[in-house]
Amino acid sequence: MGLKKKLFPRKGKEKDDLISKAKSHIHRMNVINRNFSKRAEISRKNAKIALKRGEKTRAKNYLIQYKSYTAKVDRTNNIRGKIERQIQAIEEGRLISQTGNLFSGIRDELEFIATKASPAKVAEIAEDSEAYVAEIEEAADILAGDPEIDLAIDVTEELNQLETEMLLDQGGTMPETPSDDLQYIPEYDILEEDTEIKSKEKLQDEIDKLRKELES
Repeated sequence: MGLKKKLFPRKGKEKDDLISKAKSHIHRMNVINRNFSKRAEISRKNAKIALKRGEKTRAKNYLIQYKSYTAKVDRTNNIRGKIERQIQAIEEGRLISQTGNLFSGIRDELEFIATKASPAKVAEIAEDSEAYVAEIEEAADILAGDPEIDLAIDVTEELNQLETEMLLDQGGTMPETPSDDLQYIPEYDILEEDTEIKSKEKLQDEIDKLRKELES
């Protein structure tokens, strides 16, 4: 596996190595340019010295060196600028490519979610859910059953007889309104009555207190 990686390195690693080599080359060019710039500065100073000494020919030669070094600096700067622009283009291209891949992944995920959560799919799921609920309730009804049917007990005759007895007790007619002793007692009546009693008691206490104050 190690030999395979050495013989066939990954493309991503090759690209990273290329960028590293390019940046290392730019650094080397910067070092060379600083050297040329120093030499150009020295040549110009020597040209001034030659002029002061009255040696015009030597001054010209120093100026030629100065121009030559300056040209090398300019040429190296131009080359370096092209390499830097290309490195920036590669890095920006990678960023754009990665962004494109990210958008592609997001699109695929949205497509997957939209497929699973489409209105038609949601409606289908909701319809199936209601059908399952109905089936469960039906099953529950079957399990609960009807005691009269399940136990095979017919109470129709007993019910009719009981109604007849009640009619006879009431003089032949069923009462339209249950008597007081058969009416259900709502809880709120108890609460209201209790509150009313307490209010009356409080009022009576106030009256008694006022009466005592007047007598004294």
